[in-house]
Amino acid sequence: MIICDTREQKNQRILQYFEDHNIPYIEQALKTGDYMNPDRTDIVIERKKDLGELLKNMCSPDKRRFRDEIRRARNEGIRFIVLCEHGGNYKELKDVSQYKSKHSKVSGRTLMNEMYRAQIAYGVEFLFCDKRSTGRIIAEILGRGT
Repeated sequence: MIICDTREQKNQRILQYFEDHNIPYIEQALKTGDYMNPDRTDIVIERKKDLGELLKNMCSPDKRRFRDEIRRARNEGIRFIVLCEHGGNYKELKDVSQYKSKHSKVSGRTLMNEMYRAQIAYGVEFLFCDKRSTGRIIAEILGRGT
């Protein structure tokens, strides 16, 4: 079973993947992350639709909320994985330095550095994928793959 946070938006294709592959899930509020296996509460996945959303969470004046979430995860011994659906040439953290936002003056290098800080200070893991593979990757990480 996978728990999907009720506040998770635009995740119908992920839930459809679970249904198509007979992966049971329930929707309920999670204190940390967007997806969790109730048998392994020491790991959560936080999904981000793209690097723009990640930039807002990590480099905007409102970054405190995200920082509080990753701090809480670390303090509770939870492995916190950010799954960014940007796709394209973004395969690993160093690739983020090439990102150029249409809506922010923050550089890709600055975002990359903030991500490295989160990785070092709080143990956050950053993974990248194409939107078509998000459901499969979530299921695999949480031990519910087919």
